[in-house]
Amino acid sequence: MRYFLELRYNGAAYCGWQRQPDMPSVQQTLERALATLLREPVALTGAGRTDTGVNAAYYVAHFDCERPVADPAQTVYKLNFLLPGDIAVGSMTPVAEDAHARFHAREREYRYFIEPRKNPFTRISRRSPSSIRTTRPTSAV
Repeated sequence: MRYFLELRYNGAAYCGWQRQPDMPSVQQTLERALATLLREPVALTGAGRTDTGVNAAYYVAHFDCERPVADPAQTVYKLNFLLPGDIAVGSMTPVAEDAHARFHAREREYRYFIEPRKNPFTRISRRSPSSIRTTRPTSAV
């Protein structure tokens, strides 16, 4: 059974989306929480990759699991409880077995925020965004 996850994250504490051997990533944090809930190994495929410290205001990933998830909304609730505060899952949707978070995206949007002068309210830190990544899946999926 394949599912799409819609999520958002503040990437300040992560080395990016993609799994890294010795560094925390958004992907491995989500995979660990999903594996705990579903009681099986989970491999996520994201719509793309983000770099270290980059945020995602809207991001889609998919995963496969052996058994159907009985209540996706309840699973999202529990997943958000297990995840750190800088990663939030908005929804979990069952999709066709060939649906792909990366290859079925209709659009991608990148926003970069650059300050020309020093500003203590927008400076790059562990709590403020440096850029936003947005992907949207096709509606046919």
